[in-house]
Amino acid sequence: MRKKKIQNSKTEGNSGRAERQKMEQTLFINGKIILQDRILEQGSLLAADGRIKEIRDSTGEKSSCRVVDLQGNYLAPGFVDIHVHGGGGGDFMDGERDSWDQALRTHLRHGTTSLCPTTLTASPGEMERVFALYRELEREESRCLPRLLGVHMEGPYIAESMKGAQNADFIKRPERELTEWLLEKGAGALRILTMAPELEGAREAARAFREAGVLLSVGHSDARLEAVEQAAEDGYTMATHLYSSMSTIIRENGMRRPGALEASLLLDELDVEVIADGMHLPISLLKLILKTKGPERMILVTDAMRAAGMEPGHYKLGSLREGQTVWSDGQIARMPDGISFAGSVATADRLIRVMYREAGVPLGQAVNMMTRNPARALGEKEIGVLEPGKKADLVVFDEQIRIKSVYREGVKQRFL
Repeated sequence: MRKKKIQNSKTEGNSGRAERQKMEQTLFINGKIILQDRILEQGSLLAADGRIKEIRDSTGEKSSCRVVDLQGNYLAPGFVDIHVHGGGGGDFMDGERDSWDQALRTHLRHGTTSLCPTTLTASPGEMERVFALYRELEREESRCLPRLLGVHMEGPYIAESMKGAQNADFIKRPERELTEWLLEKGAGALRILTMAPELEGAREAARAFREAGVLLSVGHSDARLEAVEQAAEDGYTMATHLYSSMSTIIRENGMRRPGALEASLLLDELDVEVIADGMHLPISLLKLILKTKGPERMILVTDAMRAAGMEPGHYKLGSLREGQTVWSDGQIARMPDGISFAGSVATADRLIRVMYREAGVPLGQAVNMMTRNPARALGEKEIGVLEPGKKADLVVFDEQIRIKSVYREGVKQRFL
């Protein structure tokens, strides 16, 4: 039976055009090419059959190629977002094709060519729908949507005291039966699990998830330093949205004890997610993270909810069925109390813009935090850097980090 593709005639065109575009050679000239260790100020890149064939430090042309003049703009790897809940009015928790399509296209338009659809604490029925739809869409693999890298499951094994915007009704203690159910339903889809390592039963759950190949991230945690050190020994490799919903220094019997935040900064083996939208963290803390962890261990994530890319207004955080209503002013989403944040409304280009233009991070490093670093953390070897043999996932942007065009495996994406 022929597979049914997700298509939108306005933005994708027919599959034959996309295939022809993928097969032909394309030479990108007159641009500043962002490599993982330097920027070629006057470089060119040759792509063919969906992959990068050659990168040069000259602008020579080939008559047999389709030539794209970058007009002095930057050419970077496609952005990789490993923590994103939705956008464009859609949320991955909706478990509906149209909703996923809205979110995927919104982030593709802002340069994200690969992502991990991310869940919130939810009912078993909603989780099952997310996993099932993920597998269905992954099989169809459209080159005109972002590449799906696996589901990032944020919860249900989190500390209620650090639930943040999560729904406490669906928070669970790690139990063997539920863990086995999640692994069964998430088979072929689940890639990352955010879990509070201090919970009773968390070590046994961590072992089961690791044996299934799921990456573990410390998050929504009230842990002390010792629990996070043990988690790192048990195979945790990341910390989820640093500073948000995690314990920090407390006093016990007059003594100061570091929390999950300090542990994440201290432990060299942990990568840290950072929501660099200019709202969640002030510039001073972004600089502190960089100084402490270094540019190699920072991973920029949007943590975007359905209001990303939308006008100010009220939106559901989580699914339309079980989510809670929050308010977005176009810069940040807030809980009904008007104080607490409720995810973000950022897109990947905004994160790079904040790190580069406000935090003063060199552009190449800021781009690596949204490309090479998350790809490396996931073990993805064909994306995240511009090198011969890698996928030709490309983003063109100007000095203000405004997206000019996006290519997925050499296919130019069309947005109307």
